[in-house]
Amino acid sequence: MAKEMISDHKRIPNFLIVGAAKAGTTSLYEYLRQHPDIFMPEWKELSYFIGDPCGPLHKVRKPAHYCKVFSGVRQHKAIGEASTSYLYDRDAPAIIKSKLGTVKILIILRDPVAMSFSLYNHQSRKEGETITDFEAALTAEGKRLNDPAFKKKCYGWHANYYYFQRGLYCEQVQRYLDTFGKDHVKFFLFDELAQDAVKVVQEAYRFLGVDDTFVPDIMVHNRAGGIISIPRFWQDAGLFIKTFQYVFSKNIIKKIPHLLRNIGRKPPTPLNPATEGNLRRKFHDDICRLEQLIGKDLSAWKN
Repeated sequence: MAKEMISDHKRIPNFLIVGAAKAGTTSLYEYLRQHPDIFMPEWKELSYFIGDPCGPLHKVRKPAHYCKVFSGVRQHKAIGEASTSYLYDRDAPAIIKSKLGTVKILIILRDPVAMSFSLYNHQSRKEGETITDFEAALTAEGKRLNDPAFKKKCYGWHANYYYFQRGLYCEQVQRYLDTFGKDHVKFFLFDELAQDAVKVVQEAYRFLGVDDTFVPDIMVHNRAGGIISIPRFWQDAGLFIKTFQYVFSKNIIKKIPHLLRNIGRKPPTPLNPATEGNLRRKFHDDICRLEQLIGKDLSAWKN
């Protein structure tokens, strides 16, 4: 992944959406790519700039493949991509800076308790989570974190199974502020997007230097759910076929057993109030530090 092969290419991102997971990044990505002056590729989650050797299954690994997804760039003022793995991966900010320079960074964050439970349900519904109880999965997290075999053998990216660690945003955010500076990092909250998506997206347009009077079509993208129906299965299959154009057929083959396993699976049970209370206590100090770091009122996350 030679630096010159990326930095010398004219059609490369000048902004990135880096996360967080299950926080509305897909919706933000879809709203931004509707703007006529913004180019974002059809494929989200390229994960090209993460340093983790046990990275996501769908990670783009070659410079030529990464540049190819931006071949549709014409006179666009803002060029970007969205990969939620960039927020959690420790090496990503430095790699991004070395390959792209000082680009603009968009970060959208969600109440860590809600994010944690949503990520678990996503992994259970569509990926490789085999623990059928959220509390048990939280208990297993410590062992998983320190198990090299788990990182290599689990389906997908091992970090997607760290439901508590992914919600400790403060250190993750600090890395981007230290690397790019506060003027190049823009923060949004999941609740802000849910309450007034147009306001949030137009604020993002201003941050990216494009016409902020443009109004995108607003709808929910990548909504969480329980049962995977046959029509949804074929919808996902169509996405994987599209993905095949950029990666390898083996990735599609690996995905099929997990899709078949989840057909007809029961919807997730509601979050246990005792578990929620315990998580809120554990996240509390990190939320307080994050509140000062990003300058947003996060009192709703503490209660």
